[in-house]
Amino acid sequence: MNPKYLLPIAMTGMLLNACAHQAKPTAVPGSQEALPSQAAQPAVNKGHHPAPDLLEFVSNFSELPLESQKKELAEALQKISSNNNDLHQKTRLAIIYAIPTSKLRDPLKAQPLLDELAREKRLSKEEGAIVSILRENAAETAKLNQRLREELRRAEENQQKANGLQQKLDELKKIERTMMQKSLKDPNRSSSK
Repeated sequence: MNPKYLLPIAMTGMLLNACAHQAKPTAVPGSQEALPSQAAQPAVNKGHHPAPDLLEFVSNFSELPLESQKKELAEALQKISSNNNDLHQKTRLAIIYAIPTSKLRDPLKAQPLLDELAREKRLSKEEGAIVSILRENAAETAKLNQRLREELRRAEENQQKANGLQQKLDELKKIERTMMQKSLKDPNRSSSK
């Protein structure tokens, strides 16, 4: 299996496992069109939507084309600007910026938002689990990116060393050819040896 697919698969598995034993909501929207209207409905549990809405959002968002993802981002940002305490929208925004399948993925925007949400005491258990998983994933991704940058730097240094050695080898070959040409042009010189 291709290693680039392991992280999204593992993350999805952890998300599903974290919420596997939770009670199911009575009404779960069945289509992507229901996502924006669901967010506009009155909140359940003191301003929080049940986690399956977020899991469904993750699943549906990943499959959306770029323009639809941009629309979802704009809606979330607009709702947050109207109500900065809307934790559900902040969680959706963190998902947009953090999930690997997002075309709008931006770890630099995701990390501070995930850190803020992780400190939030008003998150539901499900939202907290999703934020925790995304935050751990973002931290691990940052570490892997740092390692990758270090490896690329080392590879570049090694390539420069190899180029330098190749240049010296080419110079030695040139000297050797020159010496052989001189010895062929001057037969007395080669016979005196």
